[in-house]
Amino acid sequence: MWEQVHGLSKTTPRHAAWRLLQAVWREASYANIAWPKILRESGLSEPDRRYATELAYGTLRHTDTLLEILRDASGKNPKSWQPEVSWVLQLGCYQLLYMRTASHAAVNETVSLARQVGLSRATGLVNAVLRKVSAKPLDGWLVALCHASGVERECLALSYAHPSWVVAELQQSLAREGREAEIEALLSAHNAPARVTAALLPGLASLGTDEEPTPYSPLGVYLSGDPGDDERVRSARARIQDEGSQLAALVAAQGVAMRPGERILDACSGPGGKTAVLASLAQQVGARVTALEIAPHRAELVKQAVSALSESGTCDVQVGDATQLTGEFDRILLDAPCSGLGALRRRPEARWVKKKSDLEDLHLLQQQLLDACLGALAPGGILTYVTCSPVVSETTGAITSALQRHPDVRALDTAALLDQVARDPVSDAAVGTAVQLWPHRHGTDAMFIQVLQKQAPSSN
Repeated sequence: MWEQVHGLSKTTPRHAAWRLLQAVWREASYANIAWPKILRESGLSEPDRRYATELAYGTLRHTDTLLEILRDASGKNPKSWQPEVSWVLQLGCYQLLYMRTASHAAVNETVSLARQVGLSRATGLVNAVLRKVSAKPLDGWLVALCHASGVERECLALSYAHPSWVVAELQQSLAREGREAEIEALLSAHNAPARVTAALLPGLASLGTDEEPTPYSPLGVYLSGDPGDDERVRSARARIQDEGSQLAALVAAQGVAMRPGERILDACSGPGGKTAVLASLAQQVGARVTALEIAPHRAELVKQAVSALSESGTCDVQVGDATQLTGEFDRILLDAPCSGLGALRRRPEARWVKKKSDLEDLHLLQQQLLDACLGALAPGGILTYVTCSPVVSETTGAITSALQRHPDVRALDTAALLDQVARDPVSDAAVGTAVQLWPHRHGTDAMFIQVLQKQAPSSN
């Protein structure tokens, strides 16, 4: 509708950023899916694209902090404004406090944006509120808000733009390692854009002579520019995939050596990044992978992910529920549905969409999946449990509970297995028998990995 009224020829970086806020908050779109389409349609130059991306993603990441500042500056509850006006004010506030845009330019251009998106009646409000915001630097606003709160956790939440319940969960996760002091470094890392990484599928793609490999994954490469321009990505011989996710797939495939003829299950395979790594390695040794995904549209994504292997017949993609397994498998990858709090760098709005109440339902599902997969595991077989979350109840807590219910299963030293498959040893990653990767410590998403093995029957 906005494009019909205003025309793509009038798109500016601020227009594009406003359109993303509209897509996320009104249309419930994922920012990382909606943004590439908005940019393609915008006709913006590369420098303007970079500015727009910083503005749009930064505003989404800092939503609640911006709203608290706007509340204090205006003396009004931001919920009293129509959403379109609030989005304009948030964009202006972010430019004033977090970017290098000159104050007068930020105010004037934001007022102009209000007119251009059909909010002429609100230009007086936008001008007045943003001039009050510009009267203090960011540190001044944060000090005032923290003083008003008087609670250390709330101050961290405001300063680093995270819900306070997320801060509490992350503090608990770090405390598990005796590293509570790293909380500010972790929260700060969530607000820094992640580099684009790809996994070069074994036997299908290789590193270019001028390309920079990732430090830990032997499959990983940093990409610059539009990943869609990379022929390896277009042909499904490489996958856009965080380095931590690559390492999890490598541990599942090679932490314990894969044998010819193995029956392998990827229990929750969508959207297929780990499946593609697992299947490409299985193809090399003559093993077979069944990729199970409960959502049909995600199963289609898995098929696309392994399309470069389709002629080999190595991977069979099926729609099905991994809590209702039949058959027996020698190796299982359980990349369990989780809160996703380990990937907050990549989905800027996710921290505000998720709720603490979600954790209880996820914990129950994770336990059901663990029970079903361990039940389908052949004696002597291995299961690799993975979550993109550091939350204790989803990680070490889930494993401790599962081991109590399955006395025939033991936890393997996963940090040692990780070092066997990594390009270089991954320091400070062990949590008991498990691995916990961190964005501030390892430059990856906060991926949790635990390898389990079902004991073979005694020969006595």
